[in-house]
Amino acid sequence: MAIMGETLHSLLVGLVCFALGMLLLELYKLVWRVDSRGYKLPPGSTGLPLIGETISFFRGINSTDQPRRYIQEREKRYGEIFRSNLFGRSRIVVSVDPEFNKHVLQHEGRQFQANYPKPLRNLIGKFGLLAVHGDLQKKLHGTAVNLLRFERLSVDFMTDIQNLLHTTLPKWQAKRDIHLQEECHQTEEICEAFGHFSEALLAIPLRIPGTAYARGFKAREFLIKRIYEGIEDRRKHPQVVRNDLLTKLLKDSFSEELIADFILFLLFAGHETSSRSMSFAIKFLTDCPKAYQELKAEHDALLQRKGNRRNENLTWDDYQSMKFTQCIINETLRIGNFAPGAFREAKEDVKTKGGFVIPKGWTVYVFLTGTHLDEKYHSSALTFNPWRWQQLLQDQELSKNPSFMPFGGGARLCPGMHLAKLELALFLHNFVTKFRWEALQDEKISYFPFPRLIKGLPIRLHPQERLGD
Repeated sequence: MAIMGETLHSLLVGLVCFALGMLLLELYKLVWRVDSRGYKLPPGSTGLPLIGETISFFRGINSTDQPRRYIQEREKRYGEIFRSNLFGRSRIVVSVDPEFNKHVLQHEGRQFQANYPKPLRNLIGKFGLLAVHGDLQKKLHGTAVNLLRFERLSVDFMTDIQNLLHTTLPKWQAKRDIHLQEECHQTEEICEAFGHFSEALLAIPLRIPGTAYARGFKAREFLIKRIYEGIEDRRKHPQVVRNDLLTKLLKDSFSEELIADFILFLLFAGHETSSRSMSFAIKFLTDCPKAYQELKAEHDALLQRKGNRRNENLTWDDYQSMKFTQCIINETLRIGNFAPGAFREAKEDVKTKGGFVIPKGWTVYVFLTGTHLDEKYHSSALTFNPWRWQQLLQDQELSKNPSFMPFGGGARLCPGMHLAKLELALFLHNFVTKFRWEALQDEKISYFPFPRLIKGLPIRLHPQERLGD
């Protein structure tokens, strides 16, 4: 019995020692940030069990005064590239390093590939541009780029956008008091659907009636149905000549499911980016009278060159002459960028500065908003300062600036980039030459789940009677 007792005691001591050894090994891995294959991982924390640091992330970007709070706290401890646990992913690296972000986006399909969270992919559909890869992604992206090439922008889209503005702005004038963020959307029904769809993209993925995620799916079903109705109309009336994306996709014999997912994503991206940018630009001009005066002077001068004919359509040359307008657009996109970041999965082990390794299969979250609002790259980053872009535009170095990528980069660079800028420029010309306005309430920006104006920018419009008013 004594021998058995000694044996049992030795066994227990051995188990305790083994457990302590394993604990020390895990602590070693935590301190030295080494994974099971011996890689030196980027520093960071996995946060709370299961939910990780997701709540901290959302709480940070929901701050109207310090939207970079989550990033700033971790940058101080870990640097611009750090490990975290976000959106249900425990193997994720967050980057606000401009050069590394540019590298990640430019190496799509080689070192990295798009890999968005499954709840988001379920909403956008398996054929949305964020979800497709390889040859199909290249073909669909190329189709969109071709549709939005400069030749089309300078003729068809210039005319279509201005005709829409000439129809819409008198309706706003008749109302006098408007919430601009809502008015910049399409029809009320479409606007509501896109609103629910947007809110669901980063909502808690519980498809229970009444939740934001469930409302997003209902909105998706409504929007997809409208697209299918458009497809059916084209097939019933083949004699009607149209030169648009839907017609092009039908001629290429894509499936209806692919066409619907693809168009839904493009409509959503263009709809939200353009409408929110318009309202953000007016909010910033309201808060910065000096910028408003300089912008108005540019467009008054343009009108004078055209004989003060307010309703005459502008030309492509007129658009290209809007130098300060481009500064306004860039600054609006920097502060109010609708696409906060991009998810990329490492296809191979990737080394970063500092000797760290992002293992194959890990996700990199390229946090673009975190860089756009970084004081290191944009002084007084939360202050609207369009003049910061004047030298960059003059030197034509803007495209080489990795700290400013509102449309992403690489093979997935937004195909509607130039269209979005054109829409905003034409909108600003018409708005500032036809209206004066006053804010009816103080307005603030929320970055949760995407940049938006909390009160929708309520303003009162006054018609411009003559140049210089």
